Amino acid sequence: SRMKNLYLDPNNTDEQRCHLSFSLSKASEDLNEFSQSFNYLKIGNELLRKISPYDIKQDIELFAQLKKSFFGITESALQASDETIELRPIFILGMPRSGTTLVEQIISSHSEVKGAGELDYVDRFGQSIAKGLIKPNPELILSFRKRYIDALDKRIGARGFVTDKMPQNFLYIGLILSAFPDAKIVHVNRDPAATCWSNYKHYFSNKDLGYGNDLDEVVTYFGLYKDLMQFWKRNYGDRIYDLHYDSLTINQEDETKKLTQYLGLVWQDSCLSPQDNNRSVRTASQEQVRQKVYQGSSQQWQKFEPYLGNAFDPLAKFM
Repeated sequence: SRMKNLYLDPNNTDEQRCHLSFSLSKASEDLNEFSQSFNYLKIGNELLRKISPYDIKQDIELFAQLKKSFFGITESALQASDETIELRPIFILGMPRSGTTLVEQIISSHSEVKGAGELDYVDRFGQSIAKGLIKPNPELILSFRKRYIDALDKRIGARGFVTDKMPQNFLYIGLILSAFPDAKIVHVNRDPAATCWSNYKHYFSNKDLGYGNDLDEVVTYFGLYKDLMQFWKRNYGDRIYDLHYDSLTINQEDETKKLTQYLGLVWQDSCLSPQDNNRSVRTASQEQVRQKVYQGSSQQWQKFEPYLGNAFDPLAKFM
């Protein structure tokens, strides 16, 4: 009731109303008032779009650029050598809200793994290469690699197994595997509708995630992501490990053992208790990962299905 009173204050800025809308949506959902929750969420997303304008065309163009420049990057790829063995990077990626935080908690529960969290290093140091704004050559790829390692070393140490769980690194798989030939890529998949709904539902301050402010655009972006992942798989095959979030929650031990085997880690039972991992988590999933692995989260969106119209119909082809 206090939030509602604050919400009605005519002196509120758009940003204040935006935060209150997302908060009231969450409170209404907890009270099983789903229609009201959806209305607040719709208002919050519209305000967020007003505060941080976004155009889906920019991402359509980006995805096309990444494919176009890829082959020039692979021609300059580094080869595995003794020099590359010291660091064993593990890139955990996929759509935001697909389960990447949980997967990092599981992997970093292993005594040999350090969890570095969401790092912007690939985007910061490599975007211009990946987009083809700079013509790649082996020296440029090596320079990108060294800048990444130097930044990682300052943050957490660049030795042994280290995770980087920036979801949007799925954009740069070609560059990553060209610069880190021994890298492990863990691609986390989740139910398409659950993923899109979770992106729409959460407040993201990152302007690059602006597609999440509109139901139609989040579905469009999901299609772009799926298409790009198919492109990477055609070129890299089994170098990309697909982990299905819902399979992980249903068959936790089997899926975790297969994952650690792919990573080249000796099994440790601690990987079955990610909720006991006391490392700092600074993502929207920070509360969920303090709980035991649980089932059913991918069905939560169905409570709002009556209010979505036909927005999620195009996702049927990804089921």
